[in-house]
Amino acid sequence: MPTNPSPYQVAIIGAGAAGYFCALNLAQKLKDNGVDPELYQISIFEKAAVGLRKVRISGGGRCNVTHDEEDNLKFLKHYPRGQRQLRTPLYEFNAMDTRQWFEKRGVKLKIEKDGRIFPVTNSSQTVIDCFNKEAQRLGVTIYHKSKVEGITYLPPHFQINPTCNEEDLPKKFHYLCLATGSDPQGHKLAQDLGHSFSEFAPSLFTFKCQHPLLRNLQGTSFKNAEVKIVGRELKGLKLKESGPLLITHWGLSGPAILKISAWGARELKRANYHFPFRVNFLGMSLDETRERLLSYKKMNLKKKITTSAPLEDLTHKFWASVIEFHKLSPDLQWANLSQKEINLICESLTSLELQSTGPHRHKEEFVECGGVSSQEINFKTLQSKLIEGLYFAGELLDIDGITGGFNFQNAWSTSYNAAMDIAQKITQNQKELKI
Repeated sequence: MPTNPSPYQVAIIGAGAAGYFCALNLAQKLKDNGVDPELYQISIFEKAAVGLRKVRISGGGRCNVTHDEEDNLKFLKHYPRGQRQLRTPLYEFNAMDTRQWFEKRGVKLKIEKDGRIFPVTNSSQTVIDCFNKEAQRLGVTIYHKSKVEGITYLPPHFQINPTCNEEDLPKKFHYLCLATGSDPQGHKLAQDLGHSFSEFAPSLFTFKCQHPLLRNLQGTSFKNAEVKIVGRELKGLKLKESGPLLITHWGLSGPAILKISAWGARELKRANYHFPFRVNFLGMSLDETRERLLSYKKMNLKKKITTSAPLEDLTHKFWASVIEFHKLSPDLQWANLSQKEINLICESLTSLELQSTGPHRHKEEFVECGGVSSQEINFKTLQSKLIEGLYFAGELLDIDGITGGFNFQNAWSTSYNAAMDIAQKITQNQKELKI
């Protein structure tokens, strides 16, 4: 590391996915452009003892790096907020670019049936090791336990106030990238620099709810359920999502719930998370469900209704709970199950109404809806429109996606574009100095 301040100092606040990716791509681009490494220094400041926390826990510790969708316009449809803003960054660095970036650096990836992309190792440590190896190779300095408590802008420099006391710590920075995610301290730093924020709300959360039919069924899952939000409390909000569903100790979770919570993040918060919703556990219509049950009845007239689940998408334990909920005798034979009873069962399977009593934050997919006002950022460069040399990347922006690798892609795309713009400016300045 240089013992004297370098001509061009770059500070990146936040050692998360966006912060690391910005630093690594900036360093690589400057190297590719032939800029003397003695003429710049890239420093990441992280308040925690280690960085990349969300990378570590994402996807159950496997790190869902992106999604398998090559069409950028279709990819953008997975963002409840920020589709227009992310369009240019995504076209400059999309999911295919992400896959190539990792595989070029030795991280082999695999595509799962639902389109999510993971390292073949099924371990987020593979991604973390890749980032740390690249940082070391490219000379990126990372200051851990270095909370930035304040930033002073003295044109054309930024002066930061971190809690660390490193002797070689630069005093002034020419470029600054805020990549602090949902950390309130990052919000404060941006506000101190004159930026405003859109409304914040939790996104990608699960629903707390109780119902006799769900009792003691935690761990029971459904492959293709449908969830629909209803009720006057939400002033006409109509949302419906499908996908895997999971019964938990506190209520309902799974991609179907996470996706619908993302699309209705702000409205659900305004309703204090108390609202009715309906669940179709099978993803089939009422009529189709009735036909399949009647068909099963004809073939099993002498069997008891609790002998086995009549539909392949239902576990025996869940089916037994349905029978108990409707107060039917477990010794009842299918031949004696009335049409009315079958209709009531079908309604429970395809349109069970539940009441949300609050959110449950999903630690692996924690995302905050809201961020720096999009009107104050140039999304071609990710530079602030208020202060030259100030950049934003990742979740600090008012961009958030549903579960499935889309939020990481936001981090990769926005941080890459910020890095390219900073690199271009440093390269151009160095060329001018040589003239």
